[in-house]
Amino acid sequence: MSRILVMGGTEFVSKALVVHLISKGYEVDILTRGKRVIDYEGVHKHYICNRRNKNELFNTLNEIEYDYVFDISAYTEEDVRFLTSVINPNRLKRYVFCSSGAVYKSSESRLSETAETGYNPNWGQYGEDKKNAEDYLIQLYKIKGFPIIIFRPPYIYGEGNNLYREAFLFERIQYKLPIPYPGDGNTLVQFIHIDDLVNVFSSTIFNENSIGQVYNLANSEEVSWRQLIKTAISVLEQEVPKVEISTTKMNEIGVVPREFFPFRDNTFLMSTEKLKNSGLYSPEINLKVGILKAYQWYQKQNHLPNYDKMPKVDYVIDSTKVNKI
Repeated sequence: MSRILVMGGTEFVSKALVVHLISKGYEVDILTRGKRVIDYEGVHKHYICNRRNKNELFNTLNEIEYDYVFDISAYTEEDVRFLTSVINPNRLKRYVFCSSGAVYKSSESRLSETAETGYNPNWGQYGEDKKNAEDYLIQLYKIKGFPIIIFRPPYIYGEGNNLYREAFLFERIQYKLPIPYPGDGNTLVQFIHIDDLVNVFSSTIFNENSIGQVYNLANSEEVSWRQLIKTAISVLEQEVPKVEISTTKMNEIGVVPREFFPFRDNTFLMSTEKLKNSGLYSPEINLKVGILKAYQWYQKQNHLPNYDKMPKVDYVIDSTKVNKI
C-alpha cells in the first residue's frame, strides 16, 4: 500500500486533501503543530512537530519512508529546504508542493507557466516567499532529480474555507445588507473549487509525466466581481443592493479594496492549457455549482459576521449611494 504524508491536515486545503485521500483507501500520515483538533477519522499517524525546527523535523521523519508527500503548509524556501533535506528519498515517488499564482509578476494578461515570476506588489512577501520556495525545488529537481510537482492555484474556495471570502458574500446577502465592490466590478480573476483541487493533487499519484513540472491550477472560467456577486445572489435567491466603489471614490475617502472587499482588486488570470493536456484530473466545477456547494456547507456552520480584516465596509457604503448592477 502506498504511504502518504500530508504536511498539514487541520485547515481547509490540507484537511480536504487528507479526507479525500483517506476516502480513496490510502494510508495517510499528517504532520501539524498540534494546535488544532483533528475532527475527522482515518489518519494513520499524526505527528506533532514544528516543521520550522529542523532538528525536531529530522527526529520525527528521518527514519520513515513515504511514497508521496503533499506539502500544503510550506510558505518559504526554508520550509521546503528543511523538509526535503530530512525526507528519506529511497521510495519517494512524488513531492507535491502547493504554491500560488501569486508568484507571477503583476500582469493584465493571461499567464502561462513560463511567464515571469517575481515580486508582485499585489501579494507582497507571500508571493515572493512562494516563488523562492519554488526556485529551490526546481533546482533540487534539476540537480538531484528530486521528484517535485508544483501547482499554482489562484483563489481557492469551497467547503471548509477558513478565509473570510465567500462567507462575506453569504453573510451580506443573508442579512440583506449592501455589498460593496471595488472599481467598476469588471476586474477578471479565476477560482478553483476545493474538490477540483484535491482531485488534481491526488491524480499526480498515477501520472509519471507530471514529475518536474509546474502547473497553473485553475478553472478556466474568467470571473468578474459583478459576476461573482450575482452568482452568490442567485444561489441565495435574495436580492441585495450592490455598491460600486470607484477608484476615484476610494482615493477620495482614503481606502483600499481589501478594507471593504475580501479579494484584491487586480487581474489574476492564468492559462490552464498545460494542466488540461497533462493527463492529470481536469477541473470541472463551474462558479455557480461551486458557490452552491460552498453555501450548502456554510449553512451548517455557526458563522458570525467577521469584519476585523475589513474595517471599512460600512464606511464605504455610507460614503456613496447604492446602485444596481
